[in-house]
Amino acid sequence: MSREELKRLILERGVVTGKPVILSSTRMSTFYFNLRPIALDPVGCRLIAEIMIPLIKKYEVDCVGGTEDSSLPIISAICALGGIPGFYVRKQTQKYGLREHIEGNLGKKAVLVDDVATSGESLLYVAKAIREVGCDVEHAITIVDLLEGAKERLATQRIKHESIFDRDDFKH
Repeated sequence: MSREELKRLILERGVVTGKPVILSSTRMSTFYFNLRPIALDPVGCRLIAEIMIPLIKKYEVDCVGGTEDSSLPIISAICALGGIPGFYVRKQTQKYGLREHIEGNLGKKAVLVDDVATSGESLLYVAKAIREVGCDVEHAITIVDLLEGAKERLATQRIKHESIFDRDDFKH
């Protein structure tokens, strides 16, 4: 049931149509997913976590992580509801404080999460950063796969990608 509830919420508040938007792949589209309002909504973040937690637990990982922006609300919900420690990778190391590139609770084996997968570039960036410090990653989970090559690009780095939905689930 929660998958259908999440789909309804995304259709109501997360799909932008008719307005030209540049995707992370630099391609222009008039069909865009803005899932931050969903991931930062009390009902939306609970639904995302409830769906992702069982997927994550089947991989026997000790942490969940992603990027410093779009992944953070997802990671936080999974930490709170699933009891799985979380981390995120900064795009740039801070010039103050502890100057950490990776923040939070990185373990030995991670699964990556994000809201939307386009080219897979953001997930690959995170994977590279954590692999460099000895954390293994073999799986990534997103809310929506735009079917623009992320799955194939991640596979070249031995990362299996799955998503709750793909772009075609929202075409009328």
